[in-house]
Amino acid sequence: MEKALWAKVRGTLAKGARLGDVPGTMHSRRRLLLALPALAAPLSGCGTAPETFQGKGPPFRPEEFFAGRLRSHGLFVTRLGGIENWFTARLVGAWDGSTLTFDEYFRYEDGFEDRRFWKLRRAPSAAEGNAWVGEATDATGPVRGRVVGNAFHLEHELDMLNLSGKRRRLGFDQWFVRTGDDMALSRAAVTWYGVQVGVAQVAFQRLSAGVTEGSVSPGQAGREDMQSAPRPAAPPAPAPRDPGRVMNAPPRR
Repeated sequence: MEKALWAKVRGTLAKGARLGDVPGTMHSRRRLLLALPALAAPLSGCGTAPETFQGKGPPFRPEEFFAGRLRSHGLFVTRLGGIENWFTARLVGAWDGSTLTFDEYFRYEDGFEDRRFWKLRRAPSAAEGNAWVGEATDATGPVRGRVVGNAFHLEHELDMLNLSGKRRRLGFDQWFVRTGDDMALSRAAVTWYGVQVGVAQVAFQRLSAGVTEGSVSPGQAGREDMQSAPRPAAPPAPAPRDPGRVMNAPPRR
């Protein structure tokens, strides 16, 4: 029954009709809305087992990896496999012994810029110290994380600003995998109202050695990015004047 119903849904949507126009179903609109979780299930993909990262690679310690200066490169892939946009980002972080603060500054390929400021700390209820909790500037609620071996699992929901100036609420189920002392890869399943709409893939590289102590302020990554940007070349100096031509120039009138 459900397979036949979803076959009609896909066929109807392919013709440009609305959900409520699916023929042959009683109270079709209500039934389809109630059944949306079943449709979303195959789109969300397979979950990642935490056991995958036990005893592998260098341990992921957020207070070490993110406490410094980093550069990241990422892209967003739609659920149909198309690359929608990509970005580079600068990250500046610090650890004061109890709170990890880091600031991100993003530059997208279409010229759009975005910023995000994070505060993370170990959850007091975590006996082994592997659970983290915190907040971000555009997060709708608490940010929750967990360290497993060489991976860091972060879950959060953001009201993200787009190029038109509007905000879109997206959920992120993100895994950071530390592949080397100065490298980490990230993959986040991105959802909109519980339905997966794509995947964000990001590569992080640490640019500074050691752990930066203290704290950072919102907007610091953007300010440093502007300071490090190459300055425009100075205009060429004017050609030297020929003294002979000046002496023989006609008098001004």
